[in-house]
Amino acid sequence: MTPEALKRFMLEQGPSKNTNLMEWDKIWAYNKEAIDARSARYTAIVKETACKLILSNGPETLKVETHPLHQKNADLGNKAVLYGKEIYIERGDAKDVNVGEKVTLMKWGNAVITLKEERPDGTIELHADLAVEDKDFKGTKKLTWIAIDEKTNFEITLVELDHLITKKKVEENEKV
Repeated sequence: MTPEALKRFMLEQGPSKNTNLMEWDKIWAYNKEAIDARSARYTAIVKETACKLILSNGPETLKVETHPLHQKNADLGNKAVLYGKEIYIERGDAKDVNVGEKVTLMKWGNAVITLKEERPDGTIELHADLAVEDKDFKGTKKLTWIAIDEKTNFEITLVELDHLITKKKVEENEKV
């Protein structure tokens, strides 16, 4: 929670002596606005739900490009993005695409799904033809991806904390 978000939330309530009951979502929205412009953007795929997408005409060897950590804030610096023939995508995305469908690989380009193999263990492997010259991104499913590289891919632990107050709005005579 940032001080600016807390201050904005308090000022929004005003200096009234009357009880002002606001929804908690508002303070979190203010906090998101406060940290959004100064937060770096990284890409991750959950290991347990990662599915392989093989690009038939993808780069044979990994290539590296430099991208900004935030599209609208160059002061945050840059990151290296790997591009390769084999990439990971989320299982939910893999389930939602069909053979013959055009999808957009975020920050790369379009690809057309040529093969979808669903295995009994729940894993899915997709094959696609990369079509980076196709710049028509309207109406395509947007897929987040990372290149498969055992040397640079690493695991992290993500901890998501839930809200302490689970009610959307606390009524005046109600205890939390």
